[in-house]
Amino acid sequence: MNLLFCLFCHEVIGQTTEVVPSSNRFPAKGDKKVTILKRTNVNADTLRTLLIVSNDSSWKETGKGLNYFKEVMTMAELQKDIIAKGLSDKVPSISDRIGLYNAYLHYKPFVILILSSEDLKTKGFRTRLSLYDPMRSDMIFKNDIRLNLMWEGYSDKKVLYPLLNSLMDYLEEQK
Repeated sequence: MNLLFCLFCHEVIGQTTEVVPSSNRFPAKGDKKVTILKRTNVNADTLRTLLIVSNDSSWKETGKGLNYFKEVMTMAELQKDIIAKGLSDKVPSISDRIGLYNAYLHYKPFVILILSSEDLKTKGFRTRLSLYDPMRSDMIFKNDIRLNLMWEGYSDKKVLYPLLNSLMDYLEEQK
């Protein structure tokens, strides 16, 4: 269950600033190349409905900063709203793919933003940003950046912002 590990065990890298109004992008610096690992075209009307992020206020603000989704909420808020709407019989859990699928069907369409990082030992470090679609039970977008922490260091402007800007490019392409 790699999905659930990523959803609940990743750590927030830093506080995200707002997008720069003139460019409508996060203020990235450096020349790190973002690699697109997966991009699936989806219906933009459905995609825009709701973004779910980890249980952290800075990620909720980041989701809102994308200026794309009608609503952004945390996983905890999703659970709370499912209970408040009396859907706990139809959606008893959102801790696995089947539960997320049931939430998608009975609550409303949504996608989940996932950040994960991996130490590649002698090959550096990788940070990935993904969008998971419960209806497809699959990632619809995935990108990554690799870097050498020893020589390049880590900052949101060099790593997280380019990933978010790449995600924004993907979202704008959806029709």
